[in-house]
Parts: sequence; structure tokens; C-alpha cells
Amino acid sequence: MEISFECLKEKEVIVACSGKKLGYPKDLLFDCTCGKLEALVLCCKGLSLFGKKERRIPWCEVERIGEDVIWVCKDVDDRCC
Repeated sequence: MEISFECLKEKEVIVACSGKKLGYPKDLLFDCTCGKLEALVLCCKGLSLFGKKERRIPWCEVERIGEDVIWVCKDVDDRCC
């Protein structure tokens, strides 16, 4: 299956076991030395006094990419990094 990043950005990221909505993809991180996809980057919800924050979901935690949502195994980090 092929999917463009433009299409991926429109899918909401949800934790499979709890149904918690994490947001929408903002970016992807790659390891340039081996060409491996490392993480899905999401914008954190809410406002910050210090600028925009982001959450990184390791790619190994992505369980399934459906028609409308991206299911992840767990919420790796409850806080923004």
C-alpha cells in the first residue's frame, strides 16, 4: 500500500487501547544513515507560552493506518517534548 504524506496528515492519530485522540501528523522523522522511518511527529494540543510543542510517536508504535485514522499501540509520552 502506498500513501502520500499529504493524505497521512489528514488522518487523526488515536491510541488503540484507550481511544485517546492525540492529534494529527505534522511531520515524519527519518534516520538518514539507514533510511529508516523513525517517528511520527504530532502537534500538541493547547497553547504554550514558549512556542509550539510537539509529540514524537516512534514508528514502531504505529499499529495500523486506516481510512480515516492512524492507530498507535500506546501513548508513549503523555507530555509534550
